Amino acid sequence: MSKYNVRFNKSKSWKVLLAVSGLTLPFLSAEAQQVHKSSPAGKGVYEAAINAKDGHIYVTAAGSRTAPGGALYKIEPGSLSIVDSISLKENPPFGIAINNKTQVAYTSNTRTNSVSAIDLKSGKLLATITHGSEKSHTREVLVDEDNNLVYVSDVGDPSSIWVIDGKTNTFSHLIPDLGKTATGMTFLGKHDKLYVTVMGNNTVAVIDTKTRKIERSFDSGGEAPVNIVSDGKRLFVTNQKSGTVTVLDKEGKLLKSIAAGEGAIGIAYDPVKDRIYSANRQTGTTTVIDGKTYEVLADLATGSHPNHVKVDKSGVAYVINKAKGGRPVEGQAPTVDTNGDTVTQIN
Repeated sequence: MSKYNVRFNKSKSWKVLLAVSGLTLPFLSAEAQQVHKSSPAGKGVYEAAINAKDGHIYVTAAGSRTAPGGALYKIEPGSLSIVDSISLKENPPFGIAINNKTQVAYTSNTRTNSVSAIDLKSGKLLATITHGSEKSHTREVLVDEDNNLVYVSDVGDPSSIWVIDGKTNTFSHLIPDLGKTATGMTFLGKHDKLYVTVMGNNTVAVIDTKTRKIERSFDSGGEAPVNIVSDGKRLFVTNQKSGTVTVLDKEGKLLKSIAAGEGAIGIAYDPVKDRIYSANRQTGTTTVIDGKTYEVLADLATGSHPNHVKVDKSGVAYVINKAKGGRPVEGQAPTVDTNGDTVTQIN
C-alpha cells in the first residue's frame, strides 16, 4: 500500500496528516488543496500533456533498465486508469506537447536524438524527425498552435532549439548558440518571443522567433533554472539547484523568490485559482503557491520523484512521479517502488 503525507504550510493554524491508497479523500476545506488519488501510469514515466478536446492525459514512458521499452499512455482523468497505449519502443519518449488544433502529439526521444509526431485520433506514428546532426539531446517540447510550429530544446554546450513545421512534420530550422544546457521554453502571451531557461548560465534567454536570434538574456533569480511557464504577464521558473520558484516580469525583473523543495523541476500555472505548482524531484513533494501573495499554501507528498505537473482547464493538477532508480543486483529480485511511475491528482 502506498502512503502519501500531506503537509500544509506552518502559517496555517492547522495541520493534516492523511494516508492515501488510490481512494478519494474526505473533504477538508474550501481552500485546502489535497492529494485526491494516485495510480500507476506506465514504466519509466517522465512527462504528461493534457488533451484540451477530451481532457485525457497522455503520459510518456521510456521503460526501465530491467524492462526496456517506450510508450505513450492515455489516461482517463477521473479514474486515472490507463485506457489506451501507443507503442514507441524504437524511440522511447520523454518530453511531450500536444497541438490541440491538429490533435498531433510531439515527443522528444532523448535516447535516439529524435522527435516523434503521433496522430492521437488513430494512434499512428506520423513521422520520426531528426535534424541531421550525429549528436543531440532532445528534451522539452513547446507547440505554437497558431502558426503550427513545434519548438524542441536540444541540450548541449552550446544548446540549440529545433523548429519543426507542423504541416509537414519535418525539420524546418535551428536556433543555435543558446549557451550551456538550455531546457525549458514558454511564450509570454504572443508567440513572437520565446523565453528559454539556460541552466548552465543561470539565465533566461529571450529569442525573437522571426529573426531566430537571441534578443537578450537575464538572470533567472536562482541556480540551475530548468523549466518555465507564464500567465501572459509573468514568468515562473523552477531552479533545480536552489530549490526555488522565481517570479519574473517580462523584462526580467525579479518579483519574488519562493522556497519550494530540493530538486524543483516541474512547473505549472493554474489561471482558474491563480496558483503555481512546483514538482520537487528530490523531496518527493509538489508545492502549491498562491499566485497573488506568493504564499506557500501546501507541500503535498505526491510520489517518489515528482517530475512534471500539468493543470487542466478546470483547475485540477496532475503530477507525474518517476520511480526510484538503481541498478538491479545480481541474484536479488528487483525492488518495486509503489510510489513511483504514478500519476497523482491534486484537487
